[in-house]
Amino acid sequence: MKEKQIRVRNGQVSINYLQSGDGDTTILFLHGWCVSSKYWTNQLSHLSGYRCYAIDLPGFGKSEAKREHWTIEEYALDALAFINELQLENVVVVGHSMSGAIMMEMALTKPDSIIGLVGIDNFKFVDVEFTAEQLEQMGSFFPLLEQDFQTYAPMYAENMLFHPSTTEEVKSRVKLDFSTANPGIGYSSFMNLMQYSQQERIKLESLPLKLNLINTNFPPTNESGLKKRCKNGFEVQPIELSGHYPMIERPDLFNNILEKTLQEILAPEMAQQ
Repeated sequence: MKEKQIRVRNGQVSINYLQSGDGDTTILFLHGWCVSSKYWTNQLSHLSGYRCYAIDLPGFGKSEAKREHWTIEEYALDALAFINELQLENVVVVGHSMSGAIMMEMALTKPDSIIGLVGIDNFKFVDVEFTAEQLEQMGSFFPLLEQDFQTYAPMYAENMLFHPSTTEEVKSRVKLDFSTANPGIGYSSFMNLMQYSQQERIKLESLPLKLNLINTNFPPTNESGLKKRCKNGFEVQPIELSGHYPMIERPDLFNNILEKTLQEILAPEMAQQ
């Protein structure tokens, strides 16, 4: 496994990334909010038959960008620029959490660059109507996050992202990453994700590819919403006894499900050869 850096978008964005494996198909791993490419190291080691890349999204990990806006659209352009700069072909994007929105935006912006999409624990609440109480709770949390990010970001993880089976080691890792993330970028990207999610159901209707999901059952995925919105189909592979980070909580099971999903995505391309 190699760690490198590359500049894209007229030198305004520096992307740190991990690379491993070789093959005709490229797997591009995108991490979730406030963590880094390091969450994918087990998968990069496991998928030796593919050319794998895991990037740090700008503002997280070791990647940087000269800008003020930390939006889903900007992150999608960063990842597409990375694909273009390295001339990657036959790309399957694997996006965890927040990066589900990023990979969707990538597919909508430049569909010819991507042959497959795999979301990890995202798109679980499509067409779910939240109660007034739930909306009030979320609304009261946002100003707290803005005022004291280092306290409330880890608290959010503790209250929302872990399963009873999640180990203390995983909890400590995630909460440390949250507490040490750049507060301004963390808050801005979180709020933009909330805004972007309001467009989610409409954007899903235009998604040019099948949506493959590996989702935990904590909480379960609203498949009726996906059935209504995903015109090119969807499939949910459930993973039991895991919180929001199955790639590090249950890596062996996760790797087996991911490998099976990748094989199903590539089957049509293989049949045409």
